[in-house]
Amino acid sequence: MINAAIVGMGRWGQTLVNSIAEGSHVIRFVAGTTRTPSKVKKYASENGIRLHETYEDVIKDDEVDAVVLASPHSSHFGQIIAAADAGKHVFCEKPFCLTGNQASTALSALEVNSLKVGIGHNRRFSPNALKLKRMIEFGELGDMIQIEGNFSANMAGYAGEWRDSRAESPAGGMTSLGIHAVDMFVNLFGRVSSVDAVSRKVALPFDIDDATGVLMDFEGGQVGYLGTVAATGQLWQVRAFGTKGWGSIYGHDRFDAVKIDGTHETETWDGYEYPGILTIREQLECFAGACEGDDPYPVTPDQILHATRILDAVIKSSETGARCTVD
Repeated sequence: MINAAIVGMGRWGQTLVNSIAEGSHVIRFVAGTTRTPSKVKKYASENGIRLHETYEDVIKDDEVDAVVLASPHSSHFGQIIAAADAGKHVFCEKPFCLTGNQASTALSALEVNSLKVGIGHNRRFSPNALKLKRMIEFGELGDMIQIEGNFSANMAGYAGEWRDSRAESPAGGMTSLGIHAVDMFVNLFGRVSSVDAVSRKVALPFDIDDATGVLMDFEGGQVGYLGTVAATGQLWQVRAFGTKGWGSIYGHDRFDAVKIDGTHETETWDGYEYPGILTIREQLECFAGACEGDDPYPVTPDQILHATRILDAVIKSSETGARCTVD
């Protein structure tokens, strides 16, 4: 059993805790902290979480085996380094870090200390994404040609919160939303060689971009394009095109495919409505299993690093107007 501490107990931090609230055989939350502990005293007490005043107190807690970071993006790097120094495994919400160099340093610190790492890309665990990956791997869609994706939502409600600054949300919705599509692209199509991004503020009432588009070249020769809008209704969709047809995932629970002979397939799954609690629970349990020596976490450290370098290149491209290579 992995004893975890939740770091950041806002809406998403509580969603992570709630995902295993009915009990898990491999992970439990025993401690936590947040920027204003007084706001979550009742919640912590109800969930058996020992509330610490500071992150430093959390990583000094001998009962804690792992930290689960649901904290502001810019704090991840320092928190990961401190956890590694304290001998704690790390599960980090996306983005892992805001720059590739930070991610490389943080991953190295964990590796040197023989610690495990997981990242909050729960969409890898969605049944429709697993089905699409299997179809690609078994050649059912032929040779892959192109991938497109969009993750959009209404971030206007974050006014006055930490996400409403360019320091925390460079390139608009990329750090909160689009990074999920980046990970899925890497999962399905492999490494990206270069990106060309446009990002601008159109409608949000605070100063971050809300319309971002990215063209990508893959090392395998394929093409990708990604969109994220931070001022609209929620959409999560990824579609992969191959020489034998295309497959598409929508939300956590719908899959569609059309083959070149006109054959159309649709499949849906119950119990995976947003936010996909079952996928959130599964990713935490998979991380805990890896910490205890079971199967590795499916998002590898190399993929975490590569996705962060893609994000880094997207931010630079959107700022300079030039195509940027992915280091």
